[in-house]
Amino acid sequence: MPDNLVVIRREEQALAMLRRARVAMTVGKVLLWMDLLLLCFVYVGLRSGSKLWLLWVLVEGVLGLVLVGAGAYQRRRAQDRLDSMSPPQRAA
Repeated sequence: MPDNLVVIRREEQALAMLRRARVAMTVGKVLLWMDLLLLCFVYVGLRSGSKLWLLWVLVEGVLGLVLVGAGAYQRRRAQDRLDSMSPPQRAA
């Protein structure tokens, strides 16, 4: 393959990774915001003897934090790849 096609494919892969990272971070943030809404049911559930809402909020919170963290890591890696492919900037 010509060199240009290789560079274009690497850029495509980095941009696809960046897009997946943004989606993961968005889904994680939505889960965390929904967790805040469900937090009001934890107290009522614990008073009635149920731990369902507590477990639900804990699992959803951990999953949201994992998705936000993984998305941030993946976004950083994709941005580093894109930065390494860009031509060097000349000082003015």
